Amino acid sequence: MNLRKLRGKIDVLDSKIVDLLNERANIVKEIGSIKKRTNSQVYAPDREKQIYERISAGNKGPLSNKCLFAIYRELMAGSLVLEKPIKVSYLGPEGTFSYFAAMEKFGTSVEYLPLNGIDSVFREVSNERSDYGIVPVGNTTEGGIRETLNMFIECDVKVCAEIIMPVHHNLMANCKINEIKKIYSKPQVFSQCKLWLTNNFERVDLLDVGSTTEAAKIAAKERNTAAIAHSEVAQIYGLKILRHNIEDYSNNITKFFVLSREFSLPTGNDKTAIMCYIRNEAGALFKILEPFKKYKINLTDIEPLPTRKKAWDYCFFVDFVGHAFDEKVKKTLKEVNKKMY
Repeated sequence: MNLRKLRGKIDVLDSKIVDLLNERANIVKEIGSIKKRTNSQVYAPDREKQIYERISAGNKGPLSNKCLFAIYRELMAGSLVLEKPIKVSYLGPEGTFSYFAAMEKFGTSVEYLPLNGIDSVFREVSNERSDYGIVPVGNTTEGGIRETLNMFIECDVKVCAEIIMPVHHNLMANCKINEIKKIYSKPQVFSQCKLWLTNNFERVDLLDVGSTTEAAKIAAKERNTAAIAHSEVAQIYGLKILRHNIEDYSNNITKFFVLSREFSLPTGNDKTAIMCYIRNEAGALFKILEPFKKYKINLTDIEPLPTRKKAWDYCFFVDFVGHAFDEKVKKTLKEVNKKMY
């Protein structure tokens, strides 16, 4: 069969695919009408997980699961908008790691709102000005991000999903590497690239800014200046990548939370995060943790946080395996609640 005939077959298949996608979209609109009547949450992580699992199980190639997941991510994002206009806030501006995490979860069809601070993302969701928010919560190199964890003390929001994203840092500039006199980036980024910077620069000023995108903007304007940022930011601001993946540890991964005003439904592979306020007395933390051992619930993170209400008064951020609706988790939290303030 020649090239023209093969391309003709592709054209026929493309027409069928478009028709099927629009048929699917019409069903999505019906689902949206039901959700509106029942006041159900539009974004459903449990359903999203089911779709990805079904795609993975039924994929016989030659397309990879990664390719199909990317296609369906955009398809599901477009479907969300058909059910209801969706606004997602994130720690901006465009080009930050939070931005790319948001795009990975929600695709390009939703409305994005870049904000100047993590606290602003929380308040947008809490005050119902955004449907969802994306915030970084922890890193495998640096641990928990205090600015995010502290906001759970101040704002009544839920976590409906998490995003696990490998983070690679790249040195970019419009000069040669031996001409660099200043490097801009976020403090957390400098910390994650500390060894590489020490080994590759004897004398250079490391200057903190609010975001990696802001760093790239400055580097694009100033002479003998570089930025450390996501690789795609270089193209946006016309910079050349001088060195790729300069993070000290190759398994540098950041976890992001998707903030919501509602819990997601159980998927069978869930995690829950809570804030525990405890008495300032000997053995208080042990009493809080004891029920988790009793019901064999695996703790994945514990972070102490000052309450900011009284000197040396702490609360604890606790992350564990299981869903808040699971019977075992309900029993655990009931006992934990009795031991708190």
